[in-house]
Amino acid sequence: MGSVNLDDIPAGSLCMIDTNVLLYAEQNVSDQAQRFIRRCAKGELSGVLPQTVWQELTHKLMLAEAMMKGAIAKGNPAARLAAKPEIIKGLSLYRAKVNALSDLGLRFAACTLEDLTKTAFKMQEKYGFLTNDAVVLAVAMRLKADVLVSSDKAFHGVTEVAVHYPTDLRL
Repeated sequence: MGSVNLDDIPAGSLCMIDTNVLLYAEQNVSDQAQRFIRRCAKGELSGVLPQTVWQELTHKLMLAEAMMKGAIAKGNPAARLAAKPEIIKGLSLYRAKVNALSDLGLRFAACTLEDLTKTAFKMQEKYGFLTNDAVVLAVAMRLKADVLVSSDKAFHGVTEVAVHYPTDLRL
């Protein structure tokens, strides 16, 4: 199946969304990603985030907020922040951003044991994926997603589901 840009996703599609596309929309580095999120919010597309994506996105936004506030520096920011629970307690912007995605109608898809131990492991053997990428694909397959939305080049050779990615990144 071919890989095409986000504007080409047909209306009514069930879209499994990877973390990077959400970050690109939030960071204003892809107009396609922003339009894609708006299409999901309007109900033109059905956007679903696997549990692993919700968790990864929340973690990355939390670290970014802490760095933005000067509470931690680069160089293993997660370990630095873990040592400062009082800072974590005071962070709130990342929570608001995650809640806003839920309010836009982006759905949550839990990972099942079979997703991990059967399908994801098979996808790792077939494609050489890291675990989270394999789980994203496994959940997409179980839900029979029409489209996997990701800028991760590892997905470009996938045949189990159509892959769409932003072609307008300004990094």
